[in-house]
Amino acid sequence: MLEVINNALSNNDFYICLYNNNVYIYNYQEIISFNNDLIKVRLKNKIVKIKGSKMLIEKMHLHELLIKGSIDSVSYE
Repeated sequence: MLEVINNALSNNDFYICLYNNNVYIYNYQEIISFNNDLIKVRLKNKIVKIKGSKMLIEKMHLHELLIKGSIDSVSYE
């Protein structure tokens, strides 16, 4: 069973959902860098760093992003 953690920050312009081996980002601005071990995504006023292994972008539609792989951590800059 997948457990969903909704991360609603003080500004609702974007949100991030964490699932088992998936990260869903809604309303991102740009992908800064991407490789199998680290993905950096710019949000309105933050940068999200997703660390893991064997990561790939499963879905990319307008401002929606779904990242799959072995996710180790998600942090903000």
